[in-house]
Amino acid sequence: MMRSKVARRIQEETPEEVRIFVRQYTDIVVRINRLMEAKGYTQKQLAEKMNKKPSEINKWLKGNHNLTLKTLAKLEAELGEPIIFTSEEQLRKKRRRQIA
Repeated sequence: MMRSKVARRIQEETPEEVRIFVRQYTDIVVRINRLMEAKGYTQKQLAEKMNKKPSEINKWLKGNHNLTLKTLAKLEAELGEPIIFTSEEQLRKKRRRQIA
């Protein structure tokens, strides 16, 4: 019971933008890992394909280094699948289906 009170207090004191950041970063890292697994890539192989050091890939996937939009675009190009989905992108797809 004590632990949940502490956890609840910490959560209540955590700014909303931090909670959003953690949720989004986690979603992105999970997506990258799933795509890597589907392609059969190790972190080392992905690093080689992207001309990066394996330690940099590791930092991205552990949350120790921010992913820029440019980096996400490079990852998406290499992995061949979208990593993040925007509501605008989903709206465009919906409109295309309605037209067809």
